[in-house]
Amino acid sequence: MTTPTPPHPPTQADTTSQAPEVETEAKDSGPNQGPNQRLRWLAFNASAAAAGHLTIWSVTGDPLAGVHLVAHMSTSVPQLGRAVLTGVAAWAGWKGARRIRLHRLPYGAALCTGAAFGAALWGQGTAPLIDDVMAVTQPWSGLLAPLLVVGPLGAACWWALDRHATDLRLPFRWLARIPLATVALTSALYAPGALL
Repeated sequence: MTTPTPPHPPTQADTTSQAPEVETEAKDSGPNQGPNQRLRWLAFNASAAAAGHLTIWSVTGDPLAGVHLVAHMSTSVPQLGRAVLTGVAAWAGWKGARRIRLHRLPYGAALCTGAAFGAALWGQGTAPLIDDVMAVTQPWSGLLAPLLVVGPLGAACWWALDRHATDLRLPFRWLARIPLATVALTSALYAPGALL
């Protein structure tokens, strides 16, 4: 009487030969692949930008109110640059004072605060310098001025709202995308006027 032999367990070669087929099949059958994903992304962002633009239009009564705001902000790039440089200089003064360990000296907190205040005072005086640089680099500075204004504004919209909404449901992600998409649409509408 012979005893039946038990089936042999699968070897590593058997399991590895089947695994890539499963991964490839999962990748190919995903609903987010190809042109459908691009169309959904375009519809998502375009509808958010349209909602934001229509909101601005309904509040101000002017369909190009955002474009006019970007135009006004672009003419005040030296003042905006001065404000940014003042903040960056104050932060750098504080960090620099701590790097050279002024905070360990007697009255160290006051020394660090004084370094930040002195650097901020330097930043306050940079508006004429920025204005001179823009005059020398014309016409490029005039063409790039809207990007200098809209870029930080769009980054602030992304940082404050959009990045926190990635795990939320679709309607909430769409609501969080409205400010960023509106800023992008407004800058795109202003760009032809800046080029002229």
